[in-house]
Amino acid sequence: MLHETNFKGKLLVAKPHAMRDPYFQKSVVYVYEQQQDVVIGLILNKHTNMTIADINKLRGVGANSGVNAPLYRGGPVSEQSLLLLHTTDWSSTNTVMATHGNAVSSDELMLEKIVNNNLPKCWRLMSGMSTWTLQQLQEEVYRRKSWLVVEPNEDIFYGHDGEAQWKASVDLASQRMMETYF
Repeated sequence: MLHETNFKGKLLVAKPHAMRDPYFQKSVVYVYEQQQDVVIGLILNKHTNMTIADINKLRGVGANSGVNAPLYRGGPVSEQSLLLLHTTDWSSTNTVMATHGNAVSSDELMLEKIVNNNLPKCWRLMSGMSTWTLQQLQEEVYRRKSWLVVEPNEDIFYGHDGEAQWKASVDLASQRMMETYF
């Protein structure tokens, strides 16, 4: 059986009734980077209990500054790190171009821009990221069968949220599978 070796640009969609890790149940992870043996992604559809106003308060910036939106849980690795997944119409000093019209920024300037309502068309601020070794992810996908691997469409990134985003991603995986047969 041929196994995927390049997950960059793909969605990892937690399989219904197969994902045993409670952290990732009903998750949609966008793999935005893969370098040799390391795969890096962001969970798209899980909120933390914090908002951007809470982040601003912690930083000593007025709570009424900028926009107020949920802070998303990007993953269990480096949870103190803030990453901004956004459309490519905007950039900051540390912006990495990803795929499907997305980029990821992670620097102090991006937070200043948010406070000043200098925003990309679509975006989500994330706390932490999700990482795997290539072998570990292949094990989860092909042996444990915990993830569906899906080529995303543009709407899936910002057009849904929460469990609705997971359900839309499962539907997209079903649609992509049917397209390969018909």
